[in-house]
Amino acid sequence: MALKFSVVARKNPSDPNAPYKYYPQPVTSGESGFKSLARKIQKNTGQNFADVIGVLAALEDLLPDEIKSGNIIRLGDIGSFYPRYKSTPSENPEDVTSRNIEHVSIMFRSGKEFLEQLNTTLTFEKVDGGSVKPEEEELPEETES
Repeated sequence: MALKFSVVARKNPSDPNAPYKYYPQPVTSGESGFKSLARKIQKNTGQNFADVIGVLAALEDLLPDEIKSGNIIRLGDIGSFYPRYKSTPSENPEDVTSRNIEHVSIMFRSGKEFLEQLNTTLTFEKVDGGSVKPEEEELPEETES
């Protein structure tokens, strides 16, 4: 099974006059939802579907509490979840308070072995319909009033 990609044109944000450069961009083919994953786990493990759903639901409920407790959540070789803050700076360290934190996002860092497994077995397939260089926007002609 190959990961698909399209081609996307991007400008250099620090040099708007530079020519476009072209990059591969992943193209997804769908989603695997909670129940779909549970069915696959059931088939791979022989566990009862309801038990698998129960374990996944418990994991879903525990993750926010573990993050709130200040824990990094490590899921074996898959990787880990950890919090990251978007914050505003202060001029002095003693001025930093919780008010500097605007919001929390959750980051995922994949495990080394998980990535190695993917990178040693992946193949890629270029798909048509990828982005090409965007045309320059034409400005409307000025009319005299």
